Amino acid sequence: MRVFVALLLCAGALHAQGGGEVQFRDWHTPVATQKPKVSCESLRALTSYDISIISATTVAATSGVPEHCRVSLMIPPEINIEVNMPTAWNGRFYMFGNGGFAGESFQAPSRIRNRSLALKAGFAVAATDQGHSAAKEPGATFARNRQKLLDYGFRSLHLTAETAKMLLRTYYGGAPSKSYFDGCSSGGREGLIFAERFPTDFDGIVAGSPAMDFTGGNLARAWWLQGLAATPIPAAKLKLLADAEYAKCDATDGLQDGLVSDPLHCDFRPDRDLPQCANGVDGANCFLPFEITAIKLIHSDVMSQGKRILVEGAARTPERTYRCHSPRVCEEDVGTEGCRPPRYDKG
Repeated sequence: MRVFVALLLCAGALHAQGGGEVQFRDWHTPVATQKPKVSCESLRALTSYDISIISATTVAATSGVPEHCRVSLMIPPEINIEVNMPTAWNGRFYMFGNGGFAGESFQAPSRIRNRSLALKAGFAVAATDQGHSAAKEPGATFARNRQKLLDYGFRSLHLTAETAKMLLRTYYGGAPSKSYFDGCSSGGREGLIFAERFPTDFDGIVAGSPAMDFTGGNLARAWWLQGLAATPIPAAKLKLLADAEYAKCDATDGLQDGLVSDPLHCDFRPDRDLPQCANGVDGANCFLPFEITAIKLIHSDVMSQGKRILVEGAARTPERTYRCHSPRVCEEDVGTEGCRPPRYDKG
């Protein structure tokens, strides 16, 4: 079986999941004629040594979501999976990815949105928490448990796809005609895991902005935060910084369109290209020496004892994707809305 993998760049970062609200916008829905062969509640009998079916419940139709069967299950040690199967099925299977260190509730707004969009388009849809609860084990604290780390890394993904397909075969009496995976950032990493380790699980994979280098990425974040803690940049000046960067690099691809096609090769130098405050007097339209130092540090390679290590500095021109919560603290806008994968068409 050939697998189509789309590798994309998304505006969201590490914490984004499946793809926002555009996956099915132009989907030309085939006639959903396939009906269940058994009752939803009967799926509870599939509980075995390997799988615990926690619940199997028929969910009534609402204005935006058709009637469907929702199965909640767990695979040892703590891989929670939710599979939703519409009463009128288009024959296709859709699984969406996680964000950050996973562990999200299935009732999180972004997960409800992705699930609802897929069901409305006639897909059977699955998701997993990847083997832990972020509420109980925040951040990456779960990784102290070796099995949970492996479940997060790859095991939960394959088991979710395999288990969901088993449920589809039982419920509808046949396998899906096509299977798709969609994820951005951490979900993009999951897509690449599927492509590399389990290439027969899906016919198509959308892997947006894959978070591939966790060690380097988090080391870079620590580097940036140290620089900003020592020499903070007021949030009010970020637009001034972004405008200067875009003015320098927007037209380098031959088209001034508000896009910088290759930020890594943007020849922007803060000490040369930013307006500097005269006589060290702060102002809204200029930068003080220590602010320029902080910007240079963020754009520079990550260094230790005078040597470059692991990762390059932040790409120029990211400031327009930042959300600032106080004059001293700005963080990346990492909401799921930032991810914009391609829309599915016929196939």
